[in-house]
Amino acid sequence: MSGAVLAGFVIGTTGGAGAGVYDATDPGSGSVTIPPAATGVTIEVWGAGGGGGYGYLGFIAPGEPEVFPGGGGGGGGYSKTILVLGGGDPGKTINYIVGSGGAGGTAFSPNGNPGTFSNVSSGTYTITTMTSNAGNGGDSGAYANQGAGGTASGGNTTNTTGNGGAFFTQAGAAGIAGVGSLTAGAGGNGGEFFDGDAGSNGRVRMVFTF
Repeated sequence: MSGAVLAGFVIGTTGGAGAGVYDATDPGSGSVTIPPAATGVTIEVWGAGGGGGYGYLGFIAPGEPEVFPGGGGGGGGYSKTILVLGGGDPGKTINYIVGSGGAGGTAFSPNGNPGTFSNVSSGTYTITTMTSNAGNGGDSGAYANQGAGGTASGGNTTNTTGNGGAFFTQAGAAGIAGVGSLTAGAGGNGGEFFDGDAGSNGRVRMVFTF
């Protein structure tokens, strides 16, 4: 499983409750097998953040230099689904993709790059495809704006557009907070007088209940 961390299932002391946590934060794709005895799952998908724009030294008038920082990158979208699993579902697979953060702008390519999308889709288990698109890259220029946030679709509980799109803003957009205030997909900061920062990677998280 590329980029996967599958935690051991924790069996609680009250009511026999437990949780199996799968959390993929490295870019890549793969699949998750629904564990034995799972009765439900919460799936969260974050798109990657866009890179910040390049900052440069310009002139507002002859002999009057001024630093024009790049705009921050936009944040990735966020989607959430909660599912009840049946007795025949353990052993089936769910596919995923984790998006990569966009590169920051450089002197040779000044605008920040968009990240790439993350999604969860059917393997042998049928699920409505959840897609969280990436944030756009920040601008480079005298009046550099933040990149727009990525959209999200397919979640049966939440589909939230990522933060971003602020005027004349050097800071990268914050990632959307999910369950337990976990985040991913923040935009990279715009460069002050240098390259912009890369955006943060996306994330796919599945928490199975028993």
